[in-house]
Amino acid sequence: MSQAAAAAPDPVSAGYAACEHATRRAAANFALGIRLLPADRRRALSAIYWFSSLADDAVDGDAPPAARRAALAQTRARLEAALAGAPADARWAALADAVGRYDVPPTLLQALLDGIERDLDPVSFADWPTLQSYCWDVAGVVGLVSLRVFGGSGTEAEQAAERLGYALQLTNILRDLREDVERGRWYLPLDETRRFGVDPAAIPSGSVGAGFEPLFRHQVERARALYDEGARLYRWLPIATRPCPAALAAVYRGLLERMASHPRRVLRERVALPMPLKLARVLGETARALA
Repeated sequence: MSQAAAAAPDPVSAGYAACEHATRRAAANFALGIRLLPADRRRALSAIYWFSSLADDAVDGDAPPAARRAALAQTRARLEAALAGAPADARWAALADAVGRYDVPPTLLQALLDGIERDLDPVSFADWPTLQSYCWDVAGVVGLVSLRVFGGSGTEAEQAAERLGYALQLTNILRDLREDVERGRWYLPLDETRRFGVDPAAIPSGSVGAGFEPLFRHQVERARALYDEGARLYRWLPIATRPCPAALAAVYRGLLERMASHPRRVLRERVALPMPLKLARVLGETARALA
């Protein structure tokens, strides 16, 4: 073997490094949570985040719908190739390694792509059960994938991981209401939207009626219940991995409560959690998870 070949970086290690770098740059809240994992599990979740972010970016850009659909189809094809042993680059090699190392069912990653594909068309959901079906595709399956990386298993753990995924997704839906409406997407259940007398078309201008706050707080209560159900996940995980989901739950529930205090804020800005409050919440929830 030549010296050059001997010095060549391992593509899987290089791919994990690239995925970790991308995660730190694009998702500060997620990166904060996974920093609390052991290194090998942290790298695996970074690769999974990179994959889900790549798929999201394929459908969220400003390109024509046909181009976005083609980009997602390419992502699907590259996933299949990577899992078949022919990764397109080092990041795909890292993803395939994570899937194999933690016995992640490929069907879960395909389900994630199926859910994201639904965002290529105008989005609306008749009621909570239909929205929950979408949340399973784009968030519940991520909870189940993460559960494998965390080292948990069993029906109770899976149910809690799904609920935590739903809670995080619903928090994101509330935070991104205005941006999503501008993209032709209204994720809140239409039956509840009508019951509270809210017109989604009024969201971009901010001229919503008095029913907006009650509708918003109704979703907040739903998300709170999901966070409470998701917190049961901790008991089914090894001690070493509990801080990660605890940190993610703490940060996103903090965002939820910050929005709940002033619902109309989401019509003006992307709500964020100040770092001191974020760290305080992480410390408190991590202590709860380890107790």
